[in-house]
Amino acid sequence: MAAFRRHLDEGRESRAHEMATGLVAELVALVADRPDTVVEDELCRRLGPLLYEARQGHPDQRVQPSRLAPALVEAAAIAVEEGTGNADAWRVFTAVAGVLPFPGSEAAYDAMTQLRAAMGKPVSQPADPEVVGEVLWTRDAYGGRFGVAAPIAAADLPVRWYLWDIDVCGLQAFTVYSGFYATPEAALAAWQDGIGEIAAEGTEFAPVDAPSLLPELLPVEMGILYVGGESTEQLAEYYRGKRLAEIVKMAVRQRGTLASPGLDVATATTEFTAWLSARRNTAGQELPADVAELVPELADSWCINNIQAVFAVCSPHRVAWCVQHIRNYYEDEFAERLIALLPEWIRWLAARNETPPELADRCLPYAQGAAYEQFGDGPNGPDCFARVIE
Repeated sequence: MAAFRRHLDEGRESRAHEMATGLVAELVALVADRPDTVVEDELCRRLGPLLYEARQGHPDQRVQPSRLAPALVEAAAIAVEEGTGNADAWRVFTAVAGVLPFPGSEAAYDAMTQLRAAMGKPVSQPADPEVVGEVLWTRDAYGGRFGVAAPIAAADLPVRWYLWDIDVCGLQAFTVYSGFYATPEAALAAWQDGIGEIAAEGTEFAPVDAPSLLPELLPVEMGILYVGGESTEQLAEYYRGKRLAEIVKMAVRQRGTLASPGLDVATATTEFTAWLSARRNTAGQELPADVAELVPELADSWCINNIQAVFAVCSPHRVAWCVQHIRNYYEDEFAERLIALLPEWIRWLAARNETPPELADRCLPYAQGAAYEQFGDGPNGPDCFARVIE
């Protein structure tokens, strides 16, 4: 088995090296006399289909991002060596170092330092991308969709605003879209288009006032495509979105206040049980005999991403995910009893959050059996990376 694993690893490394070498060679030939922003953007644009291709085929042959990243560093270093310091090869190497998240960025900078020393050039590390102004954010009318925008500059490049469109309604916080814009207004407009008119009503950017929440929202490099289902457009920003997220988290961690801890399972169980008891009593209805068993399970199923600051968020997408999770996790009879409580759970959250009734009403059909068509078809069920319009 050990020999077989080594054989598989060697095959994946060979495929990663082949992909990376081809990409670097294409870029070196392409970028002559073009601005540095074009080099980085072209690298990311070509990474989209490359990462998509890398995960196709038999599982034993798939190349994960954690394997392609060091291959890119190696291929870029070889291009510089073989071109005896060719300026365009250096520009491609700098772009690779600028988009890879840790540990890829560190490996790239180390390799660049060694190359410069070997060639007798002044040894200096390229400037990291930098946050050069206030980081802004907003969230949709339901509270389950975040837009985060940061002004980014690198070296002498012009400032551009990077946008993360983050959905927290599912298994974890998923960045369903990201990319650069010339202004924060353009970034906000793109985010609003992606969430739809109803969810976007009244939204506007404001300074981040709870920076402790950002690390739970922004993407982080996990070393693998740990969910799967990203489109080529999303994969184009797979590395860069995480790299810039690292820099944003560093820039804002000392500012603002702590995020509200929000609800937890125990508190939600207590509050909802009391609210449900009062509501049923007023209507002359009895509580389920096993309410003490049902409510904690419902509360636990509701916040499957474990981000307490968004526990109380209620949206059609969140309800649909909860129903999907309950039906997959519990035996059928118990699952249906949990789902039967969801309409009242929605009403309780709406009252607690002061959610407008028209928004709460849009959640109810999905607790009562309506199909949520925007889930799409992911490789393992609903598409976690669908850019949902509520």
